[in-house]
Amino acid sequence: MRKIIFWLGVFLCAGLAPAYAQKVERLNFVGGPPAGVFGIFATGIGTYLSKNVPNLDVSVTATGGSVENLRRVNGGEAEMGLSFASDIHEAYFGQEKFKGKALTNFRAVGLVFFGVAHAITFADSGIRTAEELAGKRVAVGTPGSGTFASAERVFRSLGIWDKINRIPLLGAQAGEALSDGKADAFFWTGPEPDRVTMEASTKKPIRAIDIYTPASKTDFFKQYPYFARYVFPAGSYKGITEDTPTVGIPVIWYVNKDVAPALVQKMTEAAYNKAGHAHMLKVHAGSRDMVPQKALQGVTIPLHKGAEDQWRAAGIPIPDAIRAK
Repeated sequence: MRKIIFWLGVFLCAGLAPAYAQKVERLNFVGGPPAGVFGIFATGIGTYLSKNVPNLDVSVTATGGSVENLRRVNGGEAEMGLSFASDIHEAYFGQEKFKGKALTNFRAVGLVFFGVAHAITFADSGIRTAEELAGKRVAVGTPGSGTFASAERVFRSLGIWDKINRIPLLGAQAGEALSDGKADAFFWTGPEPDRVTMEASTKKPIRAIDIYTPASKTDFFKQYPYFARYVFPAGSYKGITEDTPTVGIPVIWYVNKDVAPALVQKMTEAAYNKAGHAHMLKVHAGSRDMVPQKALQGVTIPLHKGAEDQWRAAGIPIPDAIRAK
């Protein structure tokens, strides 16, 4: 009799197992070079989602960065990625380097961090405004880099691109040129706090130049809607004694359009809730802006249905232009 009961139990469990078995969703998240900022953020988000969204396993793949990520997610080689809002906008609408070959198989989730425009000089340089950079030596990044593209867009809008003595140096080299007296200022895009700027400020106090205010008086934001206002808080770097506005290119998290809405909503809720935000702040201080209230800054393409559902549930107004399609 006991044997009969035992085998009956086995058969019942076997019959019920499929009903209770939960399929594990496996998603690939493309970021950037492992030691780079994109890679750091993608790994931080992916690790958190794997631990906090049931039956989800997120793997992170190293890539060349923003543009490559878009092509991979668009082509179905990966389900999620991070890219600059500028590249996302141009890819989706077939502009600039994507002219005639638009990529439209992805949808936005939300802001992860700002690639903040750091227009930096030393506090004792005598340079106080963007216009005063005319005639000065300014490290603007190397041609082909995102920093160089942003510098050209900003300074052209201000009418000084052809008036500055452009030095093709990027990142740490730009900071060193300022410190060594070989440049009067540098322009660099990166999350705040930024290592290049912090290292320059160890030499002597710096000044962040307000480029938002003059840019807002031109058609800059109409021409480049993916740029957004950003403010360096007083004390963010040695020498910055008052809040100073600048501009930034948001880095946006996006997913392939075919990822299930219910899963995207769960991921969005987990990554942007208080616990998710606390985790990301430990990953990088630049995550301070990864909150629901700022999630749509720089988003110019349609949201994924799951992300839109979550933002509506969180009380975030959804502009008509980016409603899910």
